Amino acid sequence: MGIYAADIQPRRTPAFATLVEIAPDGADIITVRADSRDWNRAELLAAYTWGPYEGAPLDRIDGAADDSLHAALTVGAFLAEHRYAGAVHFQRAVGTTETYRIVLNRPHWEC
Repeated sequence: MGIYAADIQPRRTPAFATLVEIAPDGADIITVRADSRDWNRAELLAAYTWGPYEGAPLDRIDGAADDSLHAALTVGAFLAEHRYAGAVHFQRAVGTTETYRIVLNRPHWEC
């Protein structure tokens, strides 16, 4: 039996679509930082694409950092509601600032 189009899970949920809008074109993964006491104090630190094969290092997208108010509000609203989603990975905390890596698209080798 093969995999049919109806059996494949959607790659993005509406909640993640808001992050796709602030990420650079083609970004598969983003890294964000936010203040856990005020989710509206957040920023997009970096964006990456998957490497060509499983285990390859991520390819960083230059110029992806965004500390604009729109990005801060978007990241903050997302983290306030979805920071425990499976595609959101906590990386570190320094004081009240938390850093997360968020997978926007599954790697092409998983499809």
